[in-house]
This record gives sequence, structure tokens and C-alpha cells, in this order.
Amino acid sequence: MKISNFMIAVLATFLMIASLGKAFAQDTKIDPAERAKIERVIEDYLIENPEIVVKAIRELQRRQTLAQMLPSIQIYRDFLENEDGAPVLGNPNGDVTIVEFFDYRCGFCRRHFPSVMKLVKEDGNIRLVPRNYPILDRPGQPAVSMMAAKAALASHRQGKYAEFHSALMSDPAQLTEQRIYEIAGSIGLDVTRLKTDMQDKLIDKNVKNTLAIGQDIGFEGTPGYIVGDDVILGAEGYDRLREAVARARKAKN
Repeated sequence: MKISNFMIAVLATFLMIASLGKAFAQDTKIDPAERAKIERVIEDYLIENPEIVVKAIRELQRRQTLAQMLPSIQIYRDFLENEDGAPVLGNPNGDVTIVEFFDYRCGFCRRHFPSVMKLVKEDGNIRLVPRNYPILDRPGQPAVSMMAAKAALASHRQGKYAEFHSALMSDPAQLTEQRIYEIAGSIGLDVTRLKTDMQDKLIDKNVKNTLAIGQDIGFEGTPGYIVGDDVILGAEGYDRLREAVARARKAKN
């Protein structure tokens, strides 16, 4: 069985914590029998509460990810958060900004969408900046992810980005070019105008710029989130997002 780097780190941390406890017991001038009891208590506690080790590993991973990605994020932050004319969901004047890298064909993005929007709605003070990151297209196949990204940005010109974005993310059907236009029509978009706007070079450049920036930062999949000086890789759930927002908000005060 192949052992992942994550499991190696978990085991290493477990052993380190246990060994530190033993070292403390050994360095303290106490009866050997009492020292043995302390060592057993430490080991039993870690075995019975493995979530402590897992939590420590997650924090270690978070810090390692930040060390790798934060320098590039700082270079692009202003563009990603404040690009003129870019769609913004939630509270446009919110005190915390979440930048989301996503692909409309990404199943994880779709399943995570309700959690993201739940947090945005309940918090009331979050700016959500969706950044199209269409990475699921493959050579020789229709570039549906790219089409959906361009269609979404084109819908913004008709003032219906939020509705179209939500409809694309919530639609249970497999996304195809035809389905993109069906959804567009169902929410009242002028599909003819949408198709024309999708050909605009500015829209094409916007999507390709985000692709280049995301790759430079190091996003290898979707979804990915930048929340202040925190980075979330993958659909880690409502609580992880809320924790990142709280951390970002605290850092501002």
C-alpha cells in the first residue's frame, strides 16, 4: 500500500508529540514509575483524540501552502479583487473579499456552491469575486468550460451575471454548449447578444489572464479560494471558509 505524504506527516507529528512528552517526563526528576504513567497518559490521550493531530497537520499544510503561494498572490491581489467591471457577488462593500477560482464543469465546485453562498448570505459583509478558471477542457473536445466562462462574463453586460452564475452552478445536467444557451434563455438573457459578446476580445483576454494568473499562483485544480492571506485548495466546506473569513477579518483589526 502506498503511503501518502499526508499520512507520513501525520505519523511524524504523532511521534514527535509523543516523544516530546516522554522527553519532558525523562528530563523531570520524578519517580520512574510516575514517569511511565505520564508517558502512557500522553500516548493514550493522542490515540483517543486523533483529531488533535489531524488539526495540527491541517494547520501545518495551510502554512506550507501559504509560504508557496502568497508571494504570487500579493503580486496579483489588486487585479483579482478589484478589477474594473468584474462581477462581484455578496456585499460589494464587504470588509472581507473571497476570490474563487472555479470551472463551471467542476463537480466539486458545484457541490460546494451552496456552502459558499450560504456563508456569503449569512455573513452579510463578504465580497465574493468569482474568477473563471476553465481548466477542464481537453484537446480534441468541445471547449465547454471556456464557452461557459465567456458566456458568464457576457451575461454581466446584460446585468444578469448573478442569476446566470447561480443557474450554471446549480444545473444538474451535464454542461454542453447547447445547455449553456438554454440556461441563458431561461433566465431572460438575450442569447443572440450573448453569443456576440462572447466573441469580444476583451472577454477572451480576461479569461486567459485569470488562467495565467491562477497557474502562476499554483492552483492546479478547482475550486480554489483566496481569503485575505489564507488559501483554500478544494471544496473544504462551510466551516473552513468561515474560519478563513474570520481570520482575514481579525487581521484587519
